[in-house]
Amino acid sequence: MSLFRPTAHLFIWSLVWGGSGYYSYVASPIAFKTLSRKEFSALQSKIFPHFFLAQSVSPLLIGLTAPYALTTGALVTLGTAVIGGLTNLLWLLPSTRKIKEARFKLEDEGKEDSVEHKELSKQFGKIHGLSLLFNFVNFAALTTYGFILTKNIIRYVPK
Repeated sequence: MSLFRPTAHLFIWSLVWGGSGYYSYVASPIAFKTLSRKEFSALQSKIFPHFFLAQSVSPLLIGLTAPYALTTGALVTLGTAVIGGLTNLLWLLPSTRKIKEARFKLEDEGKEDSVEHKELSKQFGKIHGLSLLFNFVNFAALTTYGFILTKNIIRYVPK
């Protein structure tokens, strides 16, 4: 077997797992505490399409580059990761964008205290909570796959 497949496999998994974990649980909270809400929103709106696309596509690439036969457990974890990424990319991201745009429009009109603004904020909270959940599902699935990966590559370590 050439070294390309196992190297690509490990690299893709490491990149998406490390990148997702770092951005979700380190960089994003720091940005949230540092930037204004509108600046933070602008930053996230530029990052998230790429972030969720990577979360959606990379599990497929991981599966295609596996240097060993994938078990049902491996396929389930990778499939779960794809579902988490696609749910955020195709459903929750567009929903949060629409809500944020409507909310910012009301704020620009000076209607932060309106019933409509409060309702939009409530909707945003629900959708954002779902997005956090699906992001966690993706990360947990990739973490679980990491144990499967370790089990399968440990046999190549010299004894």
